[in-house]
This record gives sequence, structure tokens and C-alpha cells, in this order.
Amino acid sequence: MTWTRRRWIATTGVAAAAVSAPAGHALAAAAEPLPLPPALKPDVFRERQSRLKAAAKARGLDAVLVTPSTNLAYIANLSMGRSERLTALLLFPDGPSVLVTPSFEEGVVRREAVVDDLRTWKEEEDPVALAAKALGKSGRIGVEGSTAYATAALLSASAPGKMEDATSLFDSLRMVKSPEEMALIRDAGHRADLAITVTHKHLRKGMTEGEVARLLEAEFGNLLVDGGGLVQFGPSAALPHGSPGDRRLAKGDVVLIDCGCRVRGYTSDVTRTVAFGPPADEVRKVYDAVDKAQIAGIEALKAGRSGEEVDRAARKVIEDAKYGEFFTHRLGHGLGMDGHEHPYLVRGNKTPLAAGNTVTVEPGIYLPDRFGVRIEDDYGVQEGKPVSLSVRPGQLAVLEV
Repeated sequence: MTWTRRRWIATTGVAAAAVSAPAGHALAAAAEPLPLPPALKPDVFRERQSRLKAAAKARGLDAVLVTPSTNLAYIANLSMGRSERLTALLLFPDGPSVLVTPSFEEGVVRREAVVDDLRTWKEEEDPVALAAKALGKSGRIGVEGSTAYATAALLSASAPGKMEDATSLFDSLRMVKSPEEMALIRDAGHRADLAITVTHKHLRKGMTEGEVARLLEAEFGNLLVDGGGLVQFGPSAALPHGSPGDRRLAKGDVVLIDCGCRVRGYTSDVTRTVAFGPPADEVRKVYDAVDKAQIAGIEALKAGRSGEEVDRAARKVIEDAKYGEFFTHRLGHGLGMDGHEHPYLVRGNKTPLAAGNTVTVEPGIYLPDRFGVRIEDDYGVQEGKPVSLSVRPGQLAVLEV
């Protein structure tokens, strides 16, 4: 598997493959596996459905259509892959939640999904006709934003109603996290910190980025979760969205690890940059600028501030250090059941942050063909000081060669 930042964000919910340590290196192992926190209770999903129904009614929708996605997991506690076989949740503002799914999925769905009515279809039957029948005379139907175009088109041709994008309904609900959701993100952040720390202990001169990425993935498995990420040495670390390759670790390299895992459906996103042996003076200088920029961003992170203001607070520190042109991405993004979700800490986002938002704060400086430094941690927004959902590293760590 070739990891990229986009790939691991999208696939942290997929079971990690079994991996072996590179020849001559011990496999990373946590001191003791952490027990997983309890799953969210069914009442949480019923309350979410009630809020979604209320929002749909306020917008004048007669129904909401949700196919397999993180939004389906969020609303109905049903995590399943999307395929050519139709599974669709139909929510009616003044009626029940109806799930249409293949009959052979019934056992799994009844065990996991929180829905009012289950309607199954056999392989020789037409699931689109079944869903259209359930929609009845619904005039305006809100469609969950990641739904496949082909699915929406088939249903639109069979159901009398008009379909429209309902992305904003889900974004509004999911942006503000409950204390229970924040606790799961904090747990995922803790496991990411542990996985990185143990992986650092197994770094050896001559190891490739790919070998270390596999050790990192295995360590997440030891911590009872699915996870993985990017491992970049020296000049490779100057690529913000690079991927692990065949570059071998050398004395004096910076080592950038950007990773996360999923706990009960909720993700973490943590980046650490360390030096493998004594670093060059400019590495220390750049790290210090990034560290101070992250502190400035964290201090600016509070309810009522816009994403643009928080980004600006951190960016100014890097600009004042004369590295502004090398900070090439936004300061951060929201995270929850998806690795990237609203809100975004970026220029142009003037929407005020709200208490309960969870975001990354990840300034970086990337010097082409030389090295890059990024520090990333997860935070929950409050009226005052934000809640830390991972452990900020502080000064540059120098690993023994």
C-alpha cells in the first residue's frame, strides 16, 4: 500500500493489513494495549435523527435520503461499504426512519442500525422501486451530499419528488461535537501520540520511509485500532502531501510523521517532526518558528473568532520569521467522523467558530529539496481556552542515531 495524506484520511475506517517488521528490526509494540472506550448508545442516534428531521422540516423538505457514508454512520450507527446493491435510509420529518437494504444484510443491520422500519429486497427484486414506493408522494427530497450520482438519478427517475442537495443539513449537525464525541477524538489522539512515540524508538539508519510506515501501521494495530499515515525523511518532508517511498533514513534527517486512527468512528490527525541525530541550525530555526506559530493559533482559537482570524494569527508568526512563502496550506480543518470536515481555519472563512467545533492546528514550513517541518494537534473549541485532544510536543526532539 502506498500511503498519501489523502489516502489515509479516507481509509482509516478500513481494516489494517497484517504487516511484518523489516529484516533486522524489531516490530514496534505498545507497553500495554489500551481498552477501547464504550460505543455510543442508541439514544444518541435517535436524538440525531430528531434534530435532522427538525432541520429538514424547517427547510421545507418532505424526506431525506442517506446512502452508505459517514453521514449514515452518524445518523443511524450503520457503517457499511457502498456497492451496486442499494442501501438507503429515508427520513421523514413527521414520520419514521426507513432503511432499505438487501435481505442478506438483515442480520447485521438489525444488530447495529438504529432505525424505525427495515425493508429488505431480494436479489431478483428492484430496490429502486422499493425505495421509490417508500418515498411515496414526497415533493422535496434532500439527498446526502456524497450519494453516488447514478443512485440519485435512478431514484429521481422513479420517485415523483424533486431532489436537492442536503449537505448543509449534515454539516450543521456534525460541526458541533458533544462531550462524548470529543472524548472519542481525544482517545484517538492519545493512540496516535503513542503510536508515533513507539515508532520513533525503532528508527534505525538505513530504514526506508515505507518500512517505517508499515511499523507505524502495525503499532496502531497493537493499540487495537485501524490507523496509519505518512512517513517522510529529509527533503521528502518538504512535500506537504507526499507519500512514503524508498528514501533511506540518514543522520541529520528530519523525520515527519503525519498520522491518525479511528476510535468508535471518530478520527485523530497528529503530525510530529523530529530530528534523527543532531540537526542543522536552520532546522532548529524553522522548528522554532512553526512551534511559535502553533502556539499563536491555539491562543486565537476560541468561539466567536473566525477561521480566517485563527489562520492569520499563526501565519503572521511565520511571515515575521521570513518564511511566509513556505507556509503553503491552511492552518487547519475540522475533524470528527471524517478526517477533513467543517469548519476550516483558512483565509476567506469569516464564519465564527462555535463551542464544540473540533479542529486541527497544523502550521508548517516547507523548504523545497531541503526539509519540511509541520506540527499538528487536535483541539476542541470553547468560549475560552480550547480543549486539548492530543499532547503538544513542545521543543524539537532529537533522536539518538
